[in-house]
Amino acid sequence: MARSARVKLLAVAALALVAGYLLGAQVAAHAPAAGTSTASAFPAPGSVRVLYSLDKKQNDQALISLIDNAHQYVYFAIYEFTLQDVADALARAKARGVDVRGIIDRKNSTTSYEQGVIHTLEAAGIPIETQTHPTGIMHVKALVTESAYASGSYNWTNSATNINDEVLEIGTDPTLRARYEAILKQLLATNAGGMLDQTSAAQSAALAAAAPTGTITYTDAAKHVGQTASVSGTIVSVYTSKTGTTFFDYCVSYNGCPFSAVIFASDKSKFGSLTKYQGQRITVSGPITSYQGRAEIVLNDPSQISK
Repeated sequence: MARSARVKLLAVAALALVAGYLLGAQVAAHAPAAGTSTASAFPAPGSVRVLYSLDKKQNDQALISLIDNAHQYVYFAIYEFTLQDVADALARAKARGVDVRGIIDRKNSTTSYEQGVIHTLEAAGIPIETQTHPTGIMHVKALVTESAYASGSYNWTNSATNINDEVLEIGTDPTLRARYEAILKQLLATNAGGMLDQTSAAQSAALAAAAPTGTITYTDAAKHVGQTASVSGTIVSVYTSKTGTTFFDYCVSYNGCPFSAVIFASDKSKFGSLTKYQGQRITVSGPITSYQGRAEIVLNDPSQISK
């Protein structure tokens, strides 16, 4: 082989080695650390990946990775939220100075199984909204930080993580990330003050401190939302939902009734048999709140009921 040809061949080989080294370094820089699952690894810049829930059953860890890597803000909207590890991650972010804000579905936020995460978020000082429109649900399931986003069918629940067929898209594509940020900011701004319709622990305390209104009939309860009162009426039926929440219905049609009394599953054991109140005229006392345009009193102690 001529000397010139050999020199050219060696030069090409050297360039190939350099290119291979640089490519290997780039791949290594973006590869998950040893012992880190692909699902929970923070995404590479400009990347998009879609996780199927039952492949790894670690969609929650992917969310937590995004939250733990946030330095400026975390905005989220979620329909169902019961995962304590995700709530704890949001609380950690708030504690290190990250701006954390979110919105959850109004009806789901009143259920007993969401009270744990709501308490964690409230205790951390994280503002949580619910939708203010009178009909329809808040069905968005998305999260965005200054560097990444997550969205899909995946609710933040144990069943969605371990049982259901769900997808979760995780990405850092700048255009998509910016679009999700714009949507979540719009959602939070449009529904600002939504938690005023909820009976969170802090709101219950504030309402309980309001001047008592006295005894009123259930048909007038809506006029006294935001006040503490005793509401009188005959219980047409006692209904317990699949989640264990019990409703005292004052009308044959619940949807058309102006008032109801509610006992969440977590408090039900305090009351004993509740069917004894069916057909009885009773008085329930406490702060009157509003849920989906209907006045209601949440009962958490038997002393709130009298005949």
